[in-house]
Amino acid sequence: MKNILWDIIMIAIGVVLILFPGTTMDIAIKVIGVILLVAGATGIFMGIRGQGLYMAYTMTGAVVSVVAGIVCLASPNLIKSILPLIMGVVILATGVFNITNSFNAKKAGASRWFVSLILAIITVILGVVILLNLNGTADLLVTIIGLVFVYNGVSTLIMRIVNRV
Repeated sequence: MKNILWDIIMIAIGVVLILFPGTTMDIAIKVIGVILLVAGATGIFMGIRGQGLYMAYTMTGAVVSVVAGIVCLASPNLIKSILPLIMGVVILATGVFNITNSFNAKKAGASRWFVSLILAIITVILGVVILLNLNGTADLLVTIIGLVFVYNGVSTLIMRIVNRV
């Protein structure tokens, strides 16, 4: 019964993510902000109690954590706008890196190197599309995650019901 309840919770979370992607992202950013503040404050406390290099290392990370937490809480829209940019750059860079790997595979004699090349080109295109559509990408990402949650919850629930029969 617990497992079926978990599947229903997954479906419910997915529906919320699909219906309210912007609000969900804002709440998640604020929760992350609170976590960063707590972790930073804890780090500052530990840094004060530490000695030498440990103190400097702990304090530096803790201050960065506190500042990041404040930014998350004070300006979730800024964070929401930066995430797609970072995601787009990482995906684009990965695609370019994979194109290089595809040609290296060709040089090494791999017979199906072109499959890697095609996938790498698609990855580059996706990265460019994200970078050209920064405003809608964050909400779209949350919606896709919601769809995955709903699919996972429904498919697991169906498998549980079918396997009981």
